Amino acid sequence: MKINIFILFLIFWFNVALAQEKTYTYSDGPYITEVDNSLEIQWVEKGILKDSTVLKSEASWFSKPGLPIVNLNDLSFKPDESTSFEGVKEFVAISDIHGQYDLFIELLKSHKVIDQENKWNFGKGHLVIVGDVFDRGDKVTETLWFLFNLEKEALSSGGKVHLLLGNHEVMVMHDDVGYIHKKYRYTSGISQKPYFKFFSKKTILGHWLRSKNICVSINDVAFVHGGFSKKVIDKENDLSKINRFFKDEILSNNNIMKGDPGLLPLLYFENGPLWYRGYANPDGFDEEKAIYILEKLGKKTIVIGHTSMPRIVSNYQNKIILIDSSIKFGKTGEILYYNEGEFFRGLLDGSKINLENKPKKDGIKTAFQYVYDLGDQNLRIDLILDYGLLIKNKLSDDYLPGKMIAIHNEEKNREWEVKIATRGNTRRQVCNIPPLKIDLQKPNLKILGFAKNDKLKIVLPCDKSKSFVENTMKEHLIYQMYQLIDSLSFRTRIIKVGIINAKDNKIKYDLDALMIEDVDDITFRSGAAEIKEGFTGIDALDRESYLKLVFFQYLILNCDWSLGTRHNMKLIKLEGADKLRALPYDFDYAGLVGQNYAVPPAKFPIESVLTPYFMGFHVKQSEIELMLTYFNNIEKELIETIENSAYYLSEKSRNKFKKRLESFYKTLRNKKGWKRNFMHR
Repeated sequence: MKINIFILFLIFWFNVALAQEKTYTYSDGPYITEVDNSLEIQWVEKGILKDSTVLKSEASWFSKPGLPIVNLNDLSFKPDESTSFEGVKEFVAISDIHGQYDLFIELLKSHKVIDQENKWNFGKGHLVIVGDVFDRGDKVTETLWFLFNLEKEALSSGGKVHLLLGNHEVMVMHDDVGYIHKKYRYTSGISQKPYFKFFSKKTILGHWLRSKNICVSINDVAFVHGGFSKKVIDKENDLSKINRFFKDEILSNNNIMKGDPGLLPLLYFENGPLWYRGYANPDGFDEEKAIYILEKLGKKTIVIGHTSMPRIVSNYQNKIILIDSSIKFGKTGEILYYNEGEFFRGLLDGSKINLENKPKKDGIKTAFQYVYDLGDQNLRIDLILDYGLLIKNKLSDDYLPGKMIAIHNEEKNREWEVKIATRGNTRRQVCNIPPLKIDLQKPNLKILGFAKNDKLKIVLPCDKSKSFVENTMKEHLIYQMYQLIDSLSFRTRIIKVGIINAKDNKIKYDLDALMIEDVDDITFRSGAAEIKEGFTGIDALDRESYLKLVFFQYLILNCDWSLGTRHNMKLIKLEGADKLRALPYDFDYAGLVGQNYAVPPAKFPIESVLTPYFMGFHVKQSEIELMLTYFNNIEKELIETIENSAYYLSEKSRNKFKKRLESFYKTLRNKKGWKRNFMHR
């Protein structure tokens, strides 16, 4: 115990030192504590800690630039005592705000829950926040004070705001602050106070939060952050008792042991209503289980948050509605809107889509698009499979059964059964760790609200050595650069991949890797069609995009492609277009990547992939001039893209790319050398 205290002490003073060493301009607060006849107020204003003590009799308004305005004369609140509400004609539900205050406000305004001055505008309607205001984002305090005031305005209009606690509220109150934004670490450091103490039961916000329910029912709809597992429901299905148990036994108790008997650990840990993810598990949950739980509760629908989805998803004819629409990433989100028995997805632009209707293409995402949009640089997937059998049969296209666990923001998001196979012509022959393709299976994707594109492609380093990992990151940079050439090209994003051997459950590999877009994802987002059959000559291609492609391949020193055989090349046709577009992929043979197995084709008059060789056919001088103008216009962007790779690529590799770029432009600008370099074929 002494060692733990000592470690916490070091961490605490490290935060203080960090706060003193750098200049920050954060503003945060206010944090208000009621002490006898006074109010003690603490806040951070442009990086400076400030505090004040005022007599209640002399208190008026707290109003500081960039901070919530708080009426110090009206800090009272009505505790949430009722669990069930009937006869409600209209309600809105939203979850997992995670400090994204601005996006939250935009959604409420779009659907006229609040007016342009952020005041209640929903009459006798109800607003349900289905947990997780805390963590990740940098406007948690703003959201809390907004809701503190809004619930009073709602009550005065005959409406109601339900702020339900999620797992992150309970985590913070139990001093688990691993997910807080650095702004709040700064507040903690500069004030020399652990963050959770700003929400102790002695503070206004802490006392208010401890009065909140974790579940509520409106008409025949139950709301809870994670979900009601069968284990919990079989033990206790009275929502009012569950609320009381949380308030009396859990919020004030941070020493709950998993092995203890009874209801307490069952409610608190992974099967509890704040942590349960079963409803978002397409393999472990079905309509029969949903019906069983609903019958136990005496309800028709359960609304949950907790597990990030690409949009609001309804399963089993609105029996289970998952409303965590990934607001936490700060880009977009949705609300659940209910009006006299009908459910709607409320979009950011204020439009509403009936949940009974089949989603249109523009209302859903592919699994790749969803992953691509995630802002989390530490996104991770763990793959559990018989890895020895996979390697033994790595030259086969057969899939093996496995499990995929998705983890983002260092929190397990979902787990499901998948099928896994190797991919790649050369890499699966020469690499110790072959690239993988994952079949997510269409029925699972439908349940999770994704489009039917069920393949994910993973490019793993050829070996776990540092040089092979670096080469994989170089390939990612090439994809990033080609995005400047053609926005329709294949996209990649860096992810962490754990390969776990199912036989002994031990981690075989833990690597940085690439997730690469499948051609079906490209056609889905562009409305194009893939041309799979038949010989295609260069005359069938859009000439300008073809020229950009071949000059870029020359830039990266890549000869490992062919249009005629479609080697490392996909062909698509955009709607209404006369010509085809060629999309290159798999750049591991490019000289700029530097794989040790990369050699040029024997038919070419070069001995090394490091020797530039132009593969364009019948290029005219006027076309070279066109490409000179084009590449001159994007030179700055190419350099910036290389420089922006610093977080995943070494300085040595970046310099190699910049040196090659300089050589490319020198050749391109040397008109006397055009015939020798670009017109030899």
